[in-house]
Amino acid sequence: MAGDGPAGMGAVGAAAAAGRFCRMGLSELLARAWISDMFRLMIASILSHPVTTFIAGTVIGVAGIGVFLSSCAPPNRSSEKVGGYRDALSKAGGDGPAPGSAAEKAAVERFTSFLQHINDEQFIRENTAKTYRADAYLDDTLTTHRGAAAIEAYFLQTAESLTDSTVTIDDVVRSGQDHYIRWTMVISAKPLAGGQPVHSIGMSQVRFDADGKV
Repeated sequence: MAGDGPAGMGAVGAAAAAGRFCRMGLSELLARAWISDMFRLMIASILSHPVTTFIAGTVIGVAGIGVFLSSCAPPNRSSEKVGGYRDALSKAGGDGPAPGSAAEKAAVERFTSFLQHINDEQFIRENTAKTYRADAYLDDTLTTHRGAAAIEAYFLQTAESLTDSTVTIDDVVRSGQDHYIRWTMVISAKPLAGGQPVHSIGMSQVRFDADGKV
């Protein structure tokens, strides 16, 4: 099971990070960046109008943004998502590798390596089934994916959007059957901040099975 952000990237539950990004998946980050870019372009256009049309342009622009955001806003299913996460967590069991074992080390290294290759389509195709169980659960804040096939499709879509990605593993902590993996991510994507690098920090909650898969 996996939950995080990113890049959402791989365990039960959710990503915990600094600021608003604490539960923001990569898909949400890209969507918000696109809206932000559209807003800046609209404001620039309004400011270029003659004074006689400035007020009307402002009203139309703000109204348009409101309509756009309302149409894109998903229904509030936060309670449903939290319930789904808890249900998946309860079904995951607790038969993971023993603390301090070679199997535990291998499982963590396999998962962190996957995070560090989310922009590599070939790596994703070759390693998703090695990293995630056939019935794995991944919550990337905006979207939930069940099963290794769905998770692979999600990461392949993510890889297509990225022009560059660097993930540094900052810390790994175990609590009970769960591992909390703290990371720093720098990604670049054409729809995101004009293609400039975007820095973020996050944490993935991961629960491994006896074979070391998420």
